[in-house]
Order: sequence, then C-alpha cells, then structure tokens
Amino acid sequence: MAVDTGSGVIIVHRGGGFVDGARAYKIVIDGIVSGKISKKGTLRLKVPAGGHEVVARVDWCGSPPVRLSLKPGEVVELGVVNGYGLWKIALGAMFILPAIYMFTIGANRYLKLGLIG
Repeated sequence: MAVDTGSGVIIVHRGGGFVDGARAYKIVIDGIVSGKISKKGTLRLKVPAGGHEVVARVDWCGSPPVRLSLKPGEVVELGVVNGYGLWKIALGAMFILPAIYMFTIGANRYLKLGLIG
C-alpha cells in the first residue's frame, strides 16, 4: 500500500471468536469514530503522521487506549479481541459481582487492543 509522505496507515485486525461475533467494533482515533470492523475483518485507516490515541469500542464498553506516534509513510498494525471471553461472561452471568464489575468499572477493559509484531 502506497502512503504519501505526510501520513501513515493504521491497520486493525480482528479475529474470529464467538463472543461479539455479530457486532462490529468501532475504532476511535483521537476521539473520532474512524471505522468499524467485523468478525475476522481488517480495517485500513490513513492518518496524518504524528501522535494518535486509538481505542476500540462496542456499545458502552471498550479497550484501554493505545498511544501511537507515526512517522510519515509508517504502517502500524493493531489487533483487537474480546478481553473477557466466553468463560468470564458466563461467570459474570452466574455471579452478580463479576457482572457488575465487567460492565461498569471494567467496561474499558472489555476489549483488548494492541500492537501486532
């Protein structure tokens, strides 16, 4: 992929997984929804070179922010997955306290977003 000299590219990959399979994750860059990614999808986003904060969101939940500093022409790859998985969600459904944590205080840890490679 050709990149002009004043910008970089952020590529986000999302795996399979059962949890959230029917829902698209929003990719938010610097507070702006920049795209959506579905199960087993890849999203390519052209951004200006410089510092950026990237977050993945689904409903009211999300990921901790990833801070990037892209040089002109640089390509950075991120991966996003459900951070809780099916067993933790099932545990939360059986016991009220884990469920309260997961969807309130832990809501911004529901997804995991990180650098690949």
